[in-house]
Amino acid sequence: MAVVDGANRGVARAGDLVGALFGAAGTSKLSDAQRAARAWFQANGDRERAHTTGVWLRKSGRAGVDPIMVVRLDSGLLAQELGTNKDLYLARIARAGIAVSDIRFDVGRPPSTSRPKAPTTATRVPSKPRELSALELERVRELTSELPDGLRQSVSRAMCATLARRKLEDT
Repeated sequence: MAVVDGANRGVARAGDLVGALFGAAGTSKLSDAQRAARAWFQANGDRERAHTTGVWLRKSGRAGVDPIMVVRLDSGLLAQELGTNKDLYLARIARAGIAVSDIRFDVGRPPSTSRPKAPTTATRVPSKPRELSALELERVRELTSELPDGLRQSVSRAMCATLARRKLEDT
């Protein structure tokens, strides 16, 4: 998130604005989870911040072991990518002054601490995915033709499902 500064028309990062507003005195009043979330947003780039939907700490379950940082993202692919670079993110968090024993990347919305809401009368009925055109099916075959058999089938199904879902969302 960037905010345009009218005086010098520069761009300020959200983390810089929070720091300027609260300073060191303001951060001392934050909970451990809030400090961890702030460290995550300050230690990482725009891409990670843009896809983060929540950050919190979870007890490790072992006495004397630092908590586990859980970072919820809106993309499964990004969660997998960040998970493969876990050591990099652990180092960034450690440099930001937060002690965690591990970092986990999760997908979806942050867990709700409030009671579940009653269902509304207007519930969405899932629609049947649309059929793909012959051109779309041929494109999927072309793109997956050089993959090994087992992988080709899995990737083809995933690509077809994604295309069908996009077609459904576009209508």
